Amino acid sequence: MIGSESDRDFRNLATGKGEKKSLAGEWLITFADLMTLLFCFFVLLTSLSTAPKNCNGLATYLEENRALYRNFELRSSKLECVITLPSDFLFRTGQDRMQARALERLRPLAQTIVELDEHKNDLIIVEGHTDNLPIRTRRFPSNWELSSALATNVGGFLRQMGVPEQQMSVRGFAEYRPRVPYVDDFGDPLRGRELDTARRANRRVEIILVNPPTELEQYGVLFR
Repeated sequence: MIGSESDRDFRNLATGKGEKKSLAGEWLITFADLMTLLFCFFVLLTSLSTAPKNCNGLATYLEENRALYRNFELRSSKLECVITLPSDFLFRTGQDRMQARALERLRPLAQTIVELDEHKNDLIIVEGHTDNLPIRTRRFPSNWELSSALATNVGGFLRQMGVPEQQMSVRGFAEYRPRVPYVDDFGDPLRGRELDTARRANRRVEIILVNPPTELEQYGVLFR
């Protein structure tokens, strides 16, 4: 039996059958490697296909008027330009009526947003944020009402300046989306001046310019 297997292996080598099987296996491995590389290439191509959000016009305007917008901030991502307006500049603490000096600075900024071509079709979201101090008044039973009022008033001002209302929405987050945490690196609550600084940073209104969707999302009806 051993001799017959040896004879068979010898005949395979003599006729080249063993070599053909080896070559066929190597070809399949090479093909699989090629398919894997192509798959990775297309995944990378897809991830890079979305151009970063163009915020250059706003950045240029704010930089040229740095003294006017000293405490403002502009951030960008692939889909958004986010303008952070310090709430203390816009409103008195616990109030939603915009201060006159704030209107003077917001007016040219809003006009710039309206005039920049890269933002003509943007969806504009206005977000209101408060600090973690509780409020309980007839007008504002909680920070939810206060933050919503802050966003609504800024949104109303933008509408008066020519921002299309069909492209705009407002929302309030109360104190639940702080930019600066109210605890230190060890998890202990902030106190004194550090706590005041955190609260001041978290009281804010943000104007978010978002790329419009290219097509409406399709939803499957689960219940009717």
